[in-house]
Amino acid sequence: MRRTGIAMLVAAGLAMVAYAPAAVAAPKSYTAAQVAKHSTAASCWSIVGKSVYDLTKFIPLHPGGQAMINSLCGKNGTAAFTGKHSGQATPATTLAKYRIGALKL
Repeated sequence: MRRTGIAMLVAAGLAMVAYAPAAVAAPKSYTAAQVAKHSTAASCWSIVGKSVYDLTKFIPLHPGGQAMINSLCGKNGTAAFTGKHSGQATPATTLAKYRIGALKL
């Protein structure tokens, strides 16, 4: 009689441990009021579209200067972002790296 892998482990007296995948954290979401609390260069969050971004570390890296990003801290920056970068792949890809969650409506 041929034994399967499990049968061999049981026969050998080895305990089987049930595998449970790690819990997946629910996606985070933030209200506009929560974003507004992050309105300084030390903690700069902004809304673009239906997402919330923590731009704090991006401020000194922005090619257009720090002032542009600072002006978006704690605010909805959708119009500013799309007005300047609509349809451009590089700014959209860069912005995506700073996404921290969805905008809770």
